Amino acid sequence: MLKNYWLTSWRSITRNRVHAAINIIGLAVGIASCILIYLFLQHELSYDQSFSDADRLYRVTSDMSLNGQAKKTALSHGPLAQTLTEEYPEVEQATFLLQMGQNSLRSKENALTVGISYADSNFFKVLPFPFVAGDPATALQNPFSVVVTEELARKYFGSADSALGKPLTYIASTFLVTGVISHPRPSHLQIDAVFPLHFDTNTEYMLNQWQMVGGYTYLKLFKAEQAGALTSKMPELYNRKAKPNQQMDGIAVTGYNIQPITDAYLDKDLEYPVGDVGNITYIYIFSVIAVFILLIATINYINLATARSAKRSKEVGLRKTIGASRSQLVKQFLAESFMLTLIAVVVALSIVELILPLFNSLTERSIDTIFILKPEVGLFILGIVIFVSFMAGGYPALYLSGYKPVEALKANATPNSGNARLRKALVVLQFTISLILIIGTVVVYNQMQHLKGVHLGFQKEHVISVKIPSIGWVRQKEKLALLKKEMLELPQIAYTSSAQQLPGEDALVSDFQVEINHKMVTRTINHIGVDYSYIDLMGIKLAEGRGYSREIRSDETHSYLINEAAAREFGWTDALDKRIKLPDDTLTSKVIGVVKDFNYKSLHSKIEPLIIRLEPHFGRLLTRVNTEADLSATLADMDKVWKKHFPAFPMDYQFLDESFQQQYRAEEKMLIIFTYFTILTIVIACLGLFGLSAYMAEQRTKEIGIRIVLGSSVSEIVLLLSRSFALLVLIAIVMAIPIAWFSMDKWLQNFAYRIEISWWVFVTTGLAAMTIALATVSYQAMKAALADPIRALRTE
Repeated sequence: MLKNYWLTSWRSITRNRVHAAINIIGLAVGIASCILIYLFLQHELSYDQSFSDADRLYRVTSDMSLNGQAKKTALSHGPLAQTLTEEYPEVEQATFLLQMGQNSLRSKENALTVGISYADSNFFKVLPFPFVAGDPATALQNPFSVVVTEELARKYFGSADSALGKPLTYIASTFLVTGVISHPRPSHLQIDAVFPLHFDTNTEYMLNQWQMVGGYTYLKLFKAEQAGALTSKMPELYNRKAKPNQQMDGIAVTGYNIQPITDAYLDKDLEYPVGDVGNITYIYIFSVIAVFILLIATINYINLATARSAKRSKEVGLRKTIGASRSQLVKQFLAESFMLTLIAVVVALSIVELILPLFNSLTERSIDTIFILKPEVGLFILGIVIFVSFMAGGYPALYLSGYKPVEALKANATPNSGNARLRKALVVLQFTISLILIIGTVVVYNQMQHLKGVHLGFQKEHVISVKIPSIGWVRQKEKLALLKKEMLELPQIAYTSSAQQLPGEDALVSDFQVEINHKMVTRTINHIGVDYSYIDLMGIKLAEGRGYSREIRSDETHSYLINEAAAREFGWTDALDKRIKLPDDTLTSKVIGVVKDFNYKSLHSKIEPLIIRLEPHFGRLLTRVNTEADLSATLADMDKVWKKHFPAFPMDYQFLDESFQQQYRAEEKMLIIFTYFTILTIVIACLGLFGLSAYMAEQRTKEIGIRIVLGSSVSEIVLLLSRSFALLVLIAIVMAIPIAWFSMDKWLQNFAYRIEISWWVFVTTGLAAMTIALATVSYQAMKAALADPIRALRTE
């Protein structure tokens, strides 16, 4: 019997090739899109899962108060790791990690810019990075040891095995490679080279300081189920250790939490995260898109199947006449649906194989087709097959099998009105979903264009920043001064300067005492360190006062610049000569100038109060290139100057406009992917509409022939057949607008500088959808209107 179902299903599919092709293409594209999105979601949700004992690994996060404003941060106190290990029986080991950013690390043969991390000796006991060479228990015991990734070992020494015991130079000191690790990917921890925390006395003191936060604490529990017990003890730990030692008035830790390491990557709300950060919102968005695409493809099947019900009614009547039961007919139609879905899945997997490299490029991920062989992916695909088979085939099977034999065998058997209403409702649903996605894409695009056009308060174009290698503080100071002087002598360079933080990066945050109502009041404020010519190089305007001057020696020790936001925050209508000092300073400095507000952070956040300190001896070299200069020639000349001072190090440079734009890379990537899937959604919906309009035109063939004989024009016939579809699209537009507006307005709330969703977005989107739908339907309408009316009248 089962074999008979399959044979009959195959004959039905091959006999109705156009109908089958439309369904298979629509389902295949929809299923392929779902599989791609599922693979992406699996990848995003698998961060840090590859660590052995991942269920026992946690990190400590801190609740903080910044001038009375509650914040959450991934940072924690240095002594916390040792305290947790020694005093809490739930904790097997804990470790403290410092991320030092990108810096130069060199062997005898070459120098590379890599991510530098400092950690205590427990680091590899807590976080079980797989060791290719070396011993994780002893790798960080020697203060002048370093552990590198397998990738770095190959770049420096050719292989991981040959790296052990080899020297690497960092900050004018030599370190021996004591371990080589393979990086478990994907992971939120981006580790290149790990140095012992105790090699540097400037950072080792943090292990004993409860007064400041600046690193990351990770811990391993003895048992995963002890997390609740430890969480309940964190308030006591805070009250006993951290709270009595708070020294900063404006900024203070107010509590601790522990977070599973597997949740770290997707927690975008934590400030000062370590390594990569994902966005759970995008997980939700793409999950919804996957459901939408699959739903639209399934609706196509249902609509086309019910539209064909009149043609298949005789088949049903004949089968019932010769003794087929309703259950047998249901099984037959479900078998047909199942076979068609299986064919679509095979086509979909081929599409995934072809598209995956492009998808990886768009998402900047490394998803391999081997993921498809994973059991959970196989179950997902099986779930799609079952869902689509029953959803797409279930209603038509129940509906068609319910025909009475006598009525079904009539030549004019037609579907009932309930069937027609269902088709119309499903078409409305399809286009409502499509319109929501189109509007969303347009809004995201407009917001990205808006961010590119926002005046930042400084000129980011033609500015090049260059990292100075770590060669010791004294030599760095000397080399930076020489570089600024000699680079400025190049005819293509208009300005040179230096800065410790670039726009778009996190500023430092410290307590300052500021003069408010003739009293010194503590405030926690963002601050950056810059050179004398920073204001001129960046094109930042002064609101009042002056900038820093080399001619005035007191500027380096007794003066500050602030922005307008700081002046407003402190209630200063005349900020000049107002007093500011660090809490521990004996000297009080004065404000010499107020700069106009500029966006020194991301455009996701509003401009906050800022103090601009004079710190000309450290930081990154900045150069402004003349607009008419040849960029390639300028970089070549800069490289010649660089090699005079750093022959062993490559010039590690970046363009400020490109680095600033990197902040919005996630949104730009989302826009591209969003656009692709939106186009696919429209294509699938129109494919179904094309097939449905063909059957509707076929159903009205005799009517069309009569109208043509009676003198109706082609345009009147087209209007007749298109009118009902236009009404359905209009209803979809009305339904989609409020849903799309609410969703996108909520997304725009993530930006301090945002667009308002204009009425024209909805009008143009609605017109575009109507045009696409009518163009799709009009083809079939034109075909029917231009057909021979004599043949049309012979259809019955």
